[in-house]
Amino acid sequence: MMRLFKRSVLTDEHRRVWARDGFLILRAFFDHQTVDAVNSEVAGLLRNREAYPDVSVDVLSDANVGKRMKIMDVPEELFSGPIKINDLFLNSDIVRACTLDERLSTILGALLDGDPMVCNSLNFIYGSTQGAHYDSWFMAPPVKDKMVAVSICLDENADDNGPIFLYPGSHTIPPYVFPHGKIAKLDADLGPALRYVEETSRAIEPVTFYGQPGDVLIWHGQVLHGGSPIKNPSRTRRSLVTHYWRAKDYTSSLRTKISKNGYVMKRAHQEAAH
Repeated sequence: MMRLFKRSVLTDEHRRVWARDGFLILRAFFDHQTVDAVNSEVAGLLRNREAYPDVSVDVLSDANVGKRMKIMDVPEELFSGPIKINDLFLNSDIVRACTLDERLSTILGALLDGDPMVCNSLNFIYGSTQGAHYDSWFMAPPVKDKMVAVSICLDENADDNGPIFLYPGSHTIPPYVFPHGKIAKLDADLGPALRYVEETSRAIEPVTFYGQPGDVLIWHGQVLHGGSPIKNPSRTRRSLVTHYWRAKDYTSSLRTKISKNGYVMKRAHQEAAH
């Protein structure tokens, strides 16, 4: 893969912005050949879904919103709206190579104080339209604050195709603790957590991420973020989003080393809802 972003280390300015805002933008990190390769991989998956029987999809619109389905069971028309294709890193060498690009892994390792381990990946075709949320509600890391998320732009992120919004500095807000004593939602009611978000983030002005294909957005696992409404339903906003924990927080039997400083979690595809 050709690269445009030359550095694989964080500058003092990167560290300052990360500490203040909880997110970083790396412009032109991947070249257009890499972007095209990922987009072609996903397009091939959608043309040949029967070849990927274990892949699951989360539906983000329609009457099936919130439902997880096997990719073969998703009605064709739902692929023309917001969905998440889960965990292609388990199937695709191309996706896995992007998630654990050596330069990216080095940067993430500096942010995490340890080599990154992919715990999931999400391919979006359209904007997510998800409301403001914390990733830790759904995948709290084994060690507090040791999770980062990365979104690789595979399309332009513009006002009309549902770009990501983030709340700068929200990673410094004490996390909501659910009644079971954890910061992960598990089976708890999300309503009180959403009210907590509204109360604690009221003074923060959200910012919108506008990116070009190949740009990379990295955010802290405790940064409040979501997807803006899609104003033009015909415009895709393809992206590859990956969440990382630290490899050293898992035993060697539960991780696989893929690159010089990057790992993937040993796990199966997520089951569809029954």
